[in-house]
Amino acid sequence: MRAVLIVQETAGTRIGELLGSLFESFLVITANQDVVSTIYMDPPDIIFIDRAFILSGGGSVVREFRSNTVFGHVPIVALLSEEDVASGTWQDIPFDDYITLNDSEASITRRIQFISTRAVRELDMNPLTRLPGNESIIRCIQGMFDACEEVAIAWVDIDHFKPFNDRYGFSRGDEVIVATSRIITNALKELREEKTFVGHIGGDDFVFICPSSHVRALCEEVISRFDMIIRNFYNDEDLEQGGIVSTGRDGTVRTYPVMTITIAVVPNDGARYTHYGQASQDATDIKKYLKGLEGSNYMIDRRIEKK
Repeated sequence: MRAVLIVQETAGTRIGELLGSLFESFLVITANQDVVSTIYMDPPDIIFIDRAFILSGGGSVVREFRSNTVFGHVPIVALLSEEDVASGTWQDIPFDDYITLNDSEASITRRIQFISTRAVRELDMNPLTRLPGNESIIRCIQGMFDACEEVAIAWVDIDHFKPFNDRYGFSRGDEVIVATSRIITNALKELREEKTFVGHIGGDDFVFICPSSHVRALCEEVISRFDMIIRNFYNDEDLEQGGIVSTGRDGTVRTYPVMTITIAVVPNDGARYTHYGQASQDATDIKKYLKGLEGSNYMIDRRIEKK
């Protein structure tokens, strides 16, 4: 991660050196510099602000960061004394967290590690479903491949989602995506297995991981629950005519069926994969085939050749 420390004059030796040792990239910005422009030119992953800067009016800088639609998500951490914490005079400033400078170096280090881990997780979290995003997905899958875990990775895709989104609007489309995420998450939760994971690639695409021995039952459960609830998102007129009827620019009338779900499964049995991209490509090939079939479908890749 890349960190920035904003100070009033010069960085305190203790906290400056500690932060510098914990981050891959670390920059100190003083109040006599153009703080906002410096950060906007090269945005960090996390910002620390020393108490002296805060007490001298640094709250306005924090509020400016927060109002920015591009950088407003960057976590900001206040470095405070015990007296500052007790007084609470800084509580109207929109910090994400704080560190007490009176604590031991070991305690401060641990707090920074916790805050950094949370920041990475939240930055990668899908804002709609609150599920881990692409970076977490790749990291999790690659970690299981590196450990030769015998798990199955399932790529999930909603069929005919775009026509539905165009017809009913983004808000209703978001409801379908959230409902799908809950179906998958709840099905895995009920499995009560440790080696499980659910991630949201983006849009109507998801990934879940489970022990290979459970993947068939899980796919069938996810499909059953999806098919059971999805018709509730359509109005009666569309259901009566078998889906969404749309006229293209060329005048061709086309009916898009009620949404279904496709699940492409690639097992890592026998340490078949060494890289995320290999599994992703195999899943893409399977999904391409399944998309040509009617209804909700899943397929487990049973090719046994080692990649």
